[in-house]
Amino acid sequence: MQQQIESTVIVHNIAKRHNVGTMARSATAFGVSELILVGRRDFNAFGSHGSTSHLKFRHFHSLNEVQLYLKHRDFDICGVEITDESLPVNHHPFTKSTAFLLGNEGSGLSAKECEICDFFVYIPQYGCGTASLNVTVAASIVLHQFG
Repeated sequence: MQQQIESTVIVHNIAKRHNVGTMARSATAFGVSELILVGRRDFNAFGSHGSTSHLKFRHFHSLNEVQLYLKHRDFDICGVEITDESLPVNHHPFTKSTAFLLGNEGSGLSAKECEICDFFVYIPQYGCGTASLNVTVAASIVLHQFG
């Protein structure tokens, strides 16, 4: 029997708590199996449009706990960040169930967050403005590509 390929989203260090509700809405639309909250358990469901009732939430106190949980379930952890090693998300570099870790809206992924990632993807952009997207927009693009 073939194992079902799943995706999860790891929410850690998101500056604007209302972004979690909007991210939950996209996660539901793109078939994410669960949203993993690290650290603070609370979030603002604004923007979720009821999707939080269709999505499983799991809480961990640390990134190390999340990493152990996901490795036990044979998930890759994919950082969404522009690095020298990042692969374009539209080249679909996914080979199995994947958890996506997105950076803080201002500073991106921290060194500690990068340490738990197996690989990184970036979203190719074609304009000449900032390389930064709102975290919920970035999550939507990446989850759509994974799906």
